[in-house]
Amino acid sequence: MKRLTDAEADAEARRKELEEEKPPPPTPSDIPPNTLAELHALRAENTNLKREQRLMASAFHDQASRLQYSSATLQRRGEQQPASWLGKQRRIVEGNLGLGRR
Repeated sequence: MKRLTDAEADAEARRKELEEEKPPPPTPSDIPPNTLAELHALRAENTNLKREQRLMASAFHDQASRLQYSSATLQRRGEQQPASWLGKQRRIVEGNLGLGRR
């Protein structure tokens, strides 16, 4: 077994004392009725705030990816490239037929 040093033993003893001093958390039956209503309201608000945070994070990610995509498009040569599948297919057909854009 590993033997604790004096400092470690003192720290462990202090930690145990602190744990013993803490009162246990209240159970729902210990909470007064008006506080229960407040508790439910706070939990509902917390749920709404978490949902809003997820939405903001997804919006930020979407905006950043669009910005990155648009800057990558601008870095290409002066020719504008279609983004949709149909536009790309039209570009391929025009290139094969030698029509090109005028």
